[in-house]
Amino acid sequence: MKLTITEGRKNFQIDPSSSVCLAIPYEYNGSQPNFYNTHPGIATPYQQNNFVGKVENNKGCNVMVINQNIHCTGTHTECASHILNQDICIHDILSPAFIHTELISIIPEKWSETNESYHCNVDSNDQVITKKRLIEKLISPIDGLVLRTLPNDKGKLNRKYDSLNTAFLTTDAISYLDELNIKHLVVDLPSIDRTDDNGELGNHHHFFERMPPFEKTITELAYIPDSIDDGSYFMLIEIPAMKLDAAPSRPFLFKFEEQ
Repeated sequence: MKLTITEGRKNFQIDPSSSVCLAIPYEYNGSQPNFYNTHPGIATPYQQNNFVGKVENNKGCNVMVINQNIHCTGTHTECASHILNQDICIHDILSPAFIHTELISIIPEKWSETNESYHCNVDSNDQVITKKRLIEKLISPIDGLVLRTLPNDKGKLNRKYDSLNTAFLTTDAISYLDELNIKHLVVDLPSIDRTDDNGELGNHHHFFERMPPFEKTITELAYIPDSIDDGSYFMLIEIPAMKLDAAPSRPFLFKFEEQ
């Protein structure tokens, strides 16, 4: 089966079987990535009176109650209401559409080796994604961008992120993404901002406020396997129907051919 996508005056043929998932499988009661040393997500059987939601001896049924920090323990997609006091929900923002997307890989640099800017004090050893490196990889406007940081070890699947091992984007890098009209940004980082920026979340504000907020999303804590090469794809982001600022998500990349 092939799918045909029309974008402008061009037709693209997508092979659904080529899909690659960029989500970290959420292992309740197991290993997960963790940001800000938050409580890990857990799933426990529902209990009421004599009922316990757990299959035992081929009797009963599993009825699990989950407790999970969406932003800090797994792959998730957020909208502008994550940082703005607006009645916007990710379920209303993110439609089931194929997004023309570029995948790029970048090695973070030390802050001391750049001349770019950020909105708060930065340590000289902080690791940053710079505009300079983005320009080397990306020059044309496109709706979606997937950013893979290098090295790309599997420790990202359950890494405990803190100020010493968490890269972020410079303000100049975010401004450049605005110039390219990026609407959907996917990163394998827990945040596009510094771990501690005094609660300003300056990059988030810059990204969401430079374009109508109902058009943009950020997906964080993705994992982009080495099996997929840098290049152009179509992306589909799946989320549950949650009326929140963010939801657990499954971004997929698909290969395509231009007809």
